[in-house]
Amino acid sequence: MENIDIYDHATLLIRIRQLRADKKIQEEELKCRFSEFVDTLNPLAIVKGSLHDLASDKEIQFDLAKVALNMGSNLIIDQVFGKYRSIKGFFSSVLVENISNGFINSGAIKILSLFKKKKTVKEFHTSESQNLI
Repeated sequence: MENIDIYDHATLLIRIRQLRADKKIQEEELKCRFSEFVDTLNPLAIVKGSLHDLASDKEIQFDLAKVALNMGSNLIIDQVFGKYRSIKGFFSSVLVENISNGFINSGAIKILSLFKKKKTVKEFHTSESQNLI
């Protein structure tokens, strides 16, 4: 803050106006910085930032895709074998789930590469029949 010599009433009034304007500017800057600080402490923003960082990691994307494949296959198996309808259905669905999870975990790279290529079943069969000819 600078020292200004004030000799009369007019310069005193001008200086008071300048100080009030500076005060308002500093208050607005302080409000903005405080709201930014509060936003950084927001748990939702922290989680969102963490997930954004995690989603950019290829290894984590691969693991999430494996989990999605396992969950999808388990859902289908539960519906087909009737996991919650009988004891026999429960044991058979658990057995098939364990076998399918083993296949998915061992061949997940091949399965995910097929999904990335987005070949439809029709395209797959036509390309296989052309390879046979």
